[in-house]
Amino acid sequence: MSEKDWISKYFVPIANAVGADRLRDDVALLSDAGPLIVTVDALVEGVHFLASDPIETVAQKLVRVNVSDCLASGARPKEAVLTLGWPSDRPEADLGVFAAALGQELDAWGISLLGGDTVTHTGALFLSLTLTGVCHGDGPVRRAGAMVDDDVWVTGYIGAAKLGFDAIGAGELSDFVAVYRSPNLPKQGISELIAAHATASMDVSDGLLSDAKMLATNSESQLKLDLDAVNFAASPKTAKEKLDLATWGDDYQCLFTASAASRVNIEDWAQQSGQKLSRIGRVREGEGISIFSCGIRINLPETLGFEHD
Repeated sequence: MSEKDWISKYFVPIANAVGADRLRDDVALLSDAGPLIVTVDALVEGVHFLASDPIETVAQKLVRVNVSDCLASGARPKEAVLTLGWPSDRPEADLGVFAAALGQELDAWGISLLGGDTVTHTGALFLSLTLTGVCHGDGPVRRAGAMVDDDVWVTGYIGAAKLGFDAIGAGELSDFVAVYRSPNLPKQGISELIAAHATASMDVSDGLLSDAKMLATNSESQLKLDLDAVNFAASPKTAKEKLDLATWGDDYQCLFTASAASRVNIEDWAQQSGQKLSRIGRVREGEGISIFSCGIRINLPETLGFEHD
């Protein structure tokens, strides 16, 4: 089957946006919905997911890693464009499963597929999704903007993806495997909370400590973090175990700062929504990050998280 036939069979049925025009053109019409942001993330087999991962979880992860950027920016995901490099030795049946899972995941977040490009090649599976988002405020919440004495917050659990990856490598059964393959994102309402209260924000993708340092650097301040206040997966006991989970990445949670005056509103939202949300530190004068456990400052590890070479 030709690539045009693939598009007609698998992707036209899930490209429901008016601006997509049933994928009959080389361009798509973006909606005029207010202040828009755009983000893009790529996934490569063997780098961002395993060749043995179910293809439907690859589709879910592709959408969620992009949605994560929107949520952390205080925006609602809106429209998407897909680039797909499909290996010539992968069966077409897998493509059908991928497309169906992609459509379901896009629908779950209220995202419309506008179009994209599909090619076959002799290499590994390659995917890229470009996603727009509608800002709840006048624009996105940036990584710069944290103010001295702000609280530092993080959603969800940190380290579940690492535990899932380790379980796969050890051939063990674990609930964390599903989290590694399909990240558990915060509830969509977090974007409105961030738009209303956050002074600076980003998603946690390369490791909590690495991303905290990035936020601190962009805000020209220091983040003083309490490892004991972080909700870690599997309840690690020692500082070393906590550092291992805080430096691995693939968490896709929201890390943000907010004035102490917003603390009650943030806690009330978390309780009402059922979203796990932890206050893990304060913003101080200085630079970078400092970390504490049991009230004692501990040395930063040599590597704070995943590094893009």
